[in-house]
Amino acid sequence: KTLSLLCSSLAWLEEAKAKKQLARIQAAQALNQASPDIVDMLTNRYKIIYSSRTHSQLSQAMSELAGTTYRYMKVSILGSRDQLCVNQAVMEAPSSRDKINMCQARVKAKTCVFHQNVEKNKEREEFREGKILDIEDLHKLGRKHQFCPYYMSKEMYQTADVIFLPYNYLLDEKTRKTLDLDLHDSVIIFDEAHNIQKLCEEAASVSITLADIALAIQDIDWISDGVGEQSTTQGFDDKSDLKIAAGEINESEMLAIKGFLLDIETRLAGLVSEQQKHLTRTGTFVTELFAQFKHPNVQHTMDLLMNYVTKKNEDGGISNKGRGLSKVHDLLSTAFNQNVTEDDLEKLYKVHIAKEEKKNDTGKGFLKSRSETVVLNLWCFSPGFSMKNLSKLGARSIILTSGTLSPLSAFQEEIGIPFPVQLENKHIISASQVWCGVVTHGPDGIQLNSSFKCRSDQKYLSSLGQSIINIMRVVPHGVLIFFPSYGLMNSTREFWQGCGLWTKMEAIKPLFLEPQRKEALPTVMREYYAAAKDRKGAGFLAVCRGKVAEGLDFADDNGRACIITGLPYPPFKDPRVELKRQFLDDELKRQKKGVTQQSMTGTKWYGLEAFRATNQAIGRVIRHSRDHGAIVFLDNRFSEQNARQNMSSWLQPFFQKHDQIGNAIKGLAGFFKTDSMVGKQREEIIAAQTALINKNNANKKRKRVDVRLDTASTSTTEEISLQNLAEIYKGEEVENKAPKTIYEGLSEAIGFNVGPPKNKLNEFRRPFPPAPMVGRTSKPKIVVKKRLKIVKGLEKSGEDALNNQTSPLANSSGANLPESSSSSSEPVSKTTHSKANEDMARSYVTLLKKTVTTAEFGLFKNGMKLYKQKEDLKELLKTLEIIMLKYMESRPQLLTGFKVFIKKHHITDFDKFCLEAKESAKEITQIMVKD
Repeated sequence: KTLSLLCSSLAWLEEAKAKKQLARIQAAQALNQASPDIVDMLTNRYKIIYSSRTHSQLSQAMSELAGTTYRYMKVSILGSRDQLCVNQAVMEAPSSRDKINMCQARVKAKTCVFHQNVEKNKEREEFREGKILDIEDLHKLGRKHQFCPYYMSKEMYQTADVIFLPYNYLLDEKTRKTLDLDLHDSVIIFDEAHNIQKLCEEAASVSITLADIALAIQDIDWISDGVGEQSTTQGFDDKSDLKIAAGEINESEMLAIKGFLLDIETRLAGLVSEQQKHLTRTGTFVTELFAQFKHPNVQHTMDLLMNYVTKKNEDGGISNKGRGLSKVHDLLSTAFNQNVTEDDLEKLYKVHIAKEEKKNDTGKGFLKSRSETVVLNLWCFSPGFSMKNLSKLGARSIILTSGTLSPLSAFQEEIGIPFPVQLENKHIISASQVWCGVVTHGPDGIQLNSSFKCRSDQKYLSSLGQSIINIMRVVPHGVLIFFPSYGLMNSTREFWQGCGLWTKMEAIKPLFLEPQRKEALPTVMREYYAAAKDRKGAGFLAVCRGKVAEGLDFADDNGRACIITGLPYPPFKDPRVELKRQFLDDELKRQKKGVTQQSMTGTKWYGLEAFRATNQAIGRVIRHSRDHGAIVFLDNRFSEQNARQNMSSWLQPFFQKHDQIGNAIKGLAGFFKTDSMVGKQREEIIAAQTALINKNNANKKRKRVDVRLDTASTSTTEEISLQNLAEIYKGEEVENKAPKTIYEGLSEAIGFNVGPPKNKLNEFRRPFPPAPMVGRTSKPKIVVKKRLKIVKGLEKSGEDALNNQTSPLANSSGANLPESSSSSSEPVSKTTHSKANEDMARSYVTLLKKTVTTAEFGLFKNGMKLYKQKEDLKELLKTLEIIMLKYMESRPQLLTGFKVFIKKHHITDFDKFCLEAKESAKEITQIMVKD
């Protein structure tokens, strides 16, 4: 997905830049006669803006770009000072705001050596050669060469073809202005866009508390004192920025703003009480409460006050001053924005005022209790509001993509802007790479249901723990266990620790818990990844919608199974959730639309939120085309038809329902003992095949032996299938082409599920000897390679032919051949031995094709080819174990019958393998019966 997005957009960019270069030439030739289109091409800078939710996701995208032919493009990544600053003094600041102030103060005073070194390092070899640097690379390079990565990234942005940034940088208007992002004629890509609705709403929303207003009043007093000092200071540089900022402020207007804020503080404190702790109004309530601030002169004075605060903090570094005033300014910028009309506030916004626990002790306000404050939330409930504003900024294309956007119709309705191009693809994996099951009851028969009514039931929690223990026993390496919320995960863990289930789990796999603090996550993840590599593996308890579920990679052994313990619905009583549901229902009434199946009602949205979070969590397991894993739902609600329809479309065909966990454990055991090995074996075979082909290509190409076939009327599919198999057996060279995917070559020119042949197969003819050369006295010796002749039209079916042998099948050199059917008393001829071998090989292939799957037959074909070329019995036996083990009980002749293809010097080892395979098959059968 990432490669498709990057390569297609960069192909357009390449063409656009070529047209621009041509326009320059035309403009130079025509001078003043250049058309408006050409002038437009000359002035605009085309670029690709690739955004995702986190910097770790951006780093993955950048690594993908580095592997393409477009890696010569100029690339930049934008981040915050928290991620890029290398000045130790600035990094020790207690908050992001303080870091900004200290950084700006040092840059202005020219005391930051890292910023001073940016200009001289711009021409470094790493930047000239177009090396792709992600956040970590840029940070390390800055530390090594003593330059500021933050300001260097801004320099790189000026000429970059591709810009990587978190998508809140695009959606937040204030951030866009700070970074001076020019979106005109750009292609904007939102990857992992399943959360974009929520971020669009948050970008257009704002909150303020009584404590913030009280701080703003104190800030005005502080500014008033500072302005007075500036006016009386002698010998002060009249051209200083701070002096200019102070001189522009009108003191009477500043005192008027202080009075307005005192009135708002008093009124806001009186809106809630012990009897009424919250209330909701339309968005226009803000314009009533802050009515005086609508006047242009007052807004201008507010801008001057913020300018003074910025200049003062730049000089002073760390300071708490200006924080309250900044909060008020943010609220006014949102409510009185030129893009926000009164109609928007009326229809798209809600004001929610409530008492909340204070996060700090600053500001007393009018509250009696220091543990509570009043918060005013101005919430936007239309994601389309921010997206429409973004689309007006001149972008050429806006692309939203994710693995969990379905259903697309509902997603488009929420976003609120038309998408004329829509695409929904199937997953790249096959059925052998994923096991998916819903378990409705635990081992003790208790129904598994994590709804609010049941989640505190001790019987349910005990049954859930026992179910997870049984699953962890059969799943190798890493197991992810997702809970609907942090609260439920912690309470469940405490119960398991109290009753001893936690100890039993840790005896099977060490357990790790997702921390709520983001600073602690990297350490926990490193420890988990190290433990998961071991065969015993590890378990990781995480939360849907958390950092682990949304953005981390658990490829291969890091995540072999994903357990979903319940549906992660948003908190039902949360005020924002309740208002969102009400907003959607009111919107349908306002538009006078009847409620249909496609209508986005509050109830439908509430359900979709749960399934989107679930889809995102289960996506942690299957991370690439050769990966494999299991997905287990331990909640009976997932067995309902509505739940299945709301899951990702690629997962729906694999759904299984198990009323008892025993049946699910049997399926999981079989999957991880046999089917999942197909994924690993695919990768091993492809790697070996590619290495062999590269080796052959390095040497002189071997000449093919000419083989001609008669043109008798036969089944085309059957003929091609056996012909390819015969070529592998004879060791003939096929086209030297390295496989591009794990599927290439598995099913090409092979017929599957074809019944017994009706006509005789054309016999392979020996190649014609070369014509005698004139003038030669001696006849040249022709060395003809021994060929396998496969004959069609056996009297018995393939299975009967194998079952009726008096001894195990013979090898290719003639050992243990069955007796000839001829009545002659003459010794068995070499031709008769060869024909018997051919008959049995033909019978074996017919039976194999009727038994195994398409992918397994492809593995069989590749395994035979490699065996003939390298004579590596060990690799061949690995392939046979994958294919044959699960068929040992029903058709043991599939393994013993393969002896016809084994070389003479490998017969003893093959017989030992057959005995061991039979014992392994018995053990698996006993385990499944026991479970």
